[in-house]
Amino acid sequence: MPIRLLLMALFLLTAQLSFGQSMSITGTVVDPNGSLPGAMVYLKGTQTGGTSDISGNFQILNHHSGDQILVISFIGYNAKEIPLSIEAGKDINLGLIEMEEESTGLSEVVVKGTYYPSQMRAISMKKSSNAISEVLAADAIGKLPDRNAAEAVQRMQGVSIERDMGEGRRVIVRGAPTHWTSITLNGNRLPSAGGASDERYTQLDVFPSELIQYVQLNKALTPDIDGDAIGGSMNFITKSSPSDQLISATVAGGYNTNAKSPSYNTSLIYGDRIGEKFGFIASAVIWDRTAGTDRYGIGYNFSNPDPVQSFSMNNLQLRDYVARRRTAGFNLGMDYDISPNSKIYFKGLYSQYLDQQKVREAYFNFDNNNAQLQARHADYVTNLYSMKAGGEFNISHRLKLDASYQISSSDFKLNSPDNLPEDERGYPIVNFVQPMTYEGLSSDGFKYLAMDSPEGIGGSLDNVPADLGTPLDPNSMRLNQIILQQMDKKETDHTGQFDFTHQTNDKLQLKFGGKLLNKEREFNSSATVKMQGALLGIPNSPDMLFLSDMETESTPYDGTFLNELGDVYDEVNISQITNDQIDAMYTDEFATQNGLITVLAKDAPSNAPQSYTGQEQVISAYAMGSYQVNEKLELIGGIRNEVNHLEFTGARVLTDQDGSTVEEVTSTKDYNAFLPMVHLKMKPNSNTIVRAAYTRTYARPTFNRLNPGVQINNLNQTITEGNTELDPTFSNNYDLAFEYYPEELGIFSAGIFYKDLSNYIYDDQSIEVYNGLNYLRSRPENLESAWLYGIELSYVKRFTNMDNFMKNFGVELNYSYIDSEVEIPTFTEGEQTGSYKTSLPEQANHIGNAIVFYENNKFMARVAGNFKGKYVNAIRSIAGPEHYRWFGNNFTVDFSSSYLLSDNFRLFVELNNITNAPNRYYHGVSDRPEEAAWSGIRGQIGLSFNLR
Repeated sequence: MPIRLLLMALFLLTAQLSFGQSMSITGTVVDPNGSLPGAMVYLKGTQTGGTSDISGNFQILNHHSGDQILVISFIGYNAKEIPLSIEAGKDINLGLIEMEEESTGLSEVVVKGTYYPSQMRAISMKKSSNAISEVLAADAIGKLPDRNAAEAVQRMQGVSIERDMGEGRRVIVRGAPTHWTSITLNGNRLPSAGGASDERYTQLDVFPSELIQYVQLNKALTPDIDGDAIGGSMNFITKSSPSDQLISATVAGGYNTNAKSPSYNTSLIYGDRIGEKFGFIASAVIWDRTAGTDRYGIGYNFSNPDPVQSFSMNNLQLRDYVARRRTAGFNLGMDYDISPNSKIYFKGLYSQYLDQQKVREAYFNFDNNNAQLQARHADYVTNLYSMKAGGEFNISHRLKLDASYQISSSDFKLNSPDNLPEDERGYPIVNFVQPMTYEGLSSDGFKYLAMDSPEGIGGSLDNVPADLGTPLDPNSMRLNQIILQQMDKKETDHTGQFDFTHQTNDKLQLKFGGKLLNKEREFNSSATVKMQGALLGIPNSPDMLFLSDMETESTPYDGTFLNELGDVYDEVNISQITNDQIDAMYTDEFATQNGLITVLAKDAPSNAPQSYTGQEQVISAYAMGSYQVNEKLELIGGIRNEVNHLEFTGARVLTDQDGSTVEEVTSTKDYNAFLPMVHLKMKPNSNTIVRAAYTRTYARPTFNRLNPGVQINNLNQTITEGNTELDPTFSNNYDLAFEYYPEELGIFSAGIFYKDLSNYIYDDQSIEVYNGLNYLRSRPENLESAWLYGIELSYVKRFTNMDNFMKNFGVELNYSYIDSEVEIPTFTEGEQTGSYKTSLPEQANHIGNAIVFYENNKFMARVAGNFKGKYVNAIRSIAGPEHYRWFGNNFTVDFSSSYLLSDNFRLFVELNNITNAPNRYYHGVSDRPEEAAWSGIRGQIGLSFNLR
């Protein structure tokens, strides 16, 4: 009812404020590279004007007939003046307006470079934006050695990423958890079914960067943007049809030093207009490569109540990953001009991410006196589909309607081994166990690092030997378990929306609209475990199998594994089984011949809570206005309201003396998000902008936390359960930003932000007695409050005003300092006994980028450094702050260079992580490692062709 009254009031206000007869002046601002968003368009000698949108289109209303002059200006181009003879009541459509590059001084040389146009577009869009935002243009993405969407956006102010095997995967904005940032495709949130985790975020390595036209990061939202975005809203805009024929092709080959394997990358883009009304663009890309990671990890006994023994090591893990990865994508965009100011359009995208992993692991279990070798391999297959159809309709001079429908779907499946029927495939894991004695133990019988040992004996950072008392022996390594972990999930979004824009007069623009989202999610997961009958003591079982009975191959442990550390792990040089041998162990013939017994079936009660189905419906409505008070001040504000309905169905396992039974459980929840927002945009002069904003946003709980099922792991004595009653986290956001745009291309900006958080969600850990034993119980809960604040600085400068060799150099620098606090309760035997304060997980205090580039009319070279400071990765509330898991400081350096061979051909070179910086996690303090991984250096050399 309040929304209806509000919309009714807006219509009445519109009717009252609409006055006088107006004429519409429209057109599209372009250059040889495409549209020019953010171009200033105004009638000379008046305050009537505006800016071009992301497609270069503009529309201004004029109340005066007669002769006038339309002025169009854009950074790096000569201002264009177009004489107009305006007749009363008649509209003017100027069609395509091509801007000319500045023809004097250094600009003529620089604009012909490869990177300058992208900087112009990004800076112009940022300057003309109503909100605090960052922009990345497609041609900028193409000039960096960034092969997927995550790696492309890490260069933006306040953005950091998390990597998998050296490749970017997840985005963190302003230090907020990943699911607090809304990832949208063409304005609508992407499904989040990709990858093996079950969080509410989009796996950005699913689609390649070549399909992207622009990336817009809105740090302070306006009411016309979905409100579930505490960190920010990052919108990926796919390519649209060009104003003229466009042909572009790229072919490249590369190499990865860790995987010691080549790669190739190729893309093709073709677009054109047929007649005056129909335009299209199609793009396709494939990137095929092999990635490799060497990793060691340490498990600590942090649940041990003894303060010394809680730092003892219970295991050392060595993992060698090799993965063939293929990213393939296709994009199609079409539009048809119904009239000069109205059109219909279609955007479609398909991308597939294939991750074929081969993993060999060694576990040295100090507390259990054994060693374990584990081999696994699987195809991770992720598909992403998105289709959007819509239209932009000018109903009148003042009223515009945008309407669209989008269906997006993402699915993920573990798809091995190939010899099984497709519905029976998963992730095959085979492990072998050998009794083991260990040396280097302390007097209490535990193994420590030297820094924690009562006697000061043991290893240290990057030097943690296994200290085997006896050698690894294939004849003693018995087959322990054959596991098949199955997982498939799918998420489908249906989104319909409409937006009305009313240009009430020269100063006031009103906008209102609505959106309906229906999300359906299905998550299926189970584990099947088989063991040898002889191992289980079953009479007359076939002889026990050992590693020596298997088909094996040499592993990288012979000196190429973790060679960054020298010869620390030479002693674990032992052959392991082949992938073909793994696959053969999942046949009925192998199971029968070797007496394999199923000890955990797929339909076992303990598997049931891992699967669920869910539906989420969101009905949104908003109203906002933009009022130009005077030449120096603009107000933007309004409200957004989102009504949420959730329904999840899962399973709960009830265990008693008679066994286990599965009970289906369905939970529902309804909540409302009322989100007021206001922005001030002040222009003290033509080069300076001051922005201030108050916005209210929220973040929905992750899917794994909403699963109503209860998972009980008797082996690890853990109970994990979701909580459908969780409330979303809300945030009152306060932003202040200063931006200075010098006459030459560049920007200096400084800003501060503060987020006052309520209903923060954390994973509570407590001890619960189950079947007479103490189990570690994990369940998400809401806390009352937390806060997050930060300072952001950015500087972009080209030294074109210098008259020496420096004139072709430039820099891009940005830095963010971020801090946060949340108070976590502590419990003893189920009773709260206190609390402690900590920062939000995944929130780094320091994030920064430093880019130095050189560019002339043919040659461009860039060195880009990216820094992400340490942050808490896991809060272990039952153990305390001394046992937190931290991510260590990370600094990577990338290089890219290109040379223009002719007007159409460009040769390029790209290198990633040229310092081979590791990803490190540590336990409490940086000298106590918990995990370290090296992924090597990767690069490629290629040739691109462009015809426009």
